Amino acid sequence: MEFIVREGRPEDFSIRPIKEQHIYEFLDDLGINYVYLDHQEEFAMGDATDADEAIGVVGAKNVFLHDKKRRHYVLILVNGTKRVDLKKISELTGLKNLSFCNEEDLDTVLGLTPGAVTPFGLLNDKNGLVQLIIDETLRDEEFFAMHPCVNTTTVRMSNRDFMEKVIPAMGHDPVFTEI
Repeated sequence: MEFIVREGRPEDFSIRPIKEQHIYEFLDDLGINYVYLDHQEEFAMGDATDADEAIGVVGAKNVFLHDKKRRHYVLILVNGTKRVDLKKISELTGLKNLSFCNEEDLDTVLGLTPGAVTPFGLLNDKNGLVQLIIDETLRDEEFFAMHPCVNTTTVRMSNRDFMEKVIPAMGHDPVFTEI
């Protein structure tokens, strides 16, 4: 499959899903320069390898967890080659019995579907239930890329814009740690 990286809002903006449109509007309102890449559906890290290479990023994995009573949630952004140690995350957050969220949690808390887990889902965390944890090594990357709430497109921006403009605008204070 040939990948074409395009700048700014897609030309076919009006036919894209509403939740994807909202992401482009959000980025445009913040004055963020970004590119996007349309691709086949991605459900796992292995699916994204070619797209990540085409858009020029190190693949990042997004892991969404909950505590036993589903009162607290954690979204972890980590280098795609790393494994997430749930015990370490539990110690860091003080949350016990962390486990992976199911489809219902994704929809209810972040407004997302499997395969489309993205930091942009934090825009839907109106009750502040989600703690954002970012792998320290991702700070060193030039660019950051993620799905715009759908798993058929990837958006890339400067890491600086992501860390200094996007995250604060979503109302979440990340915790940076070595994962």
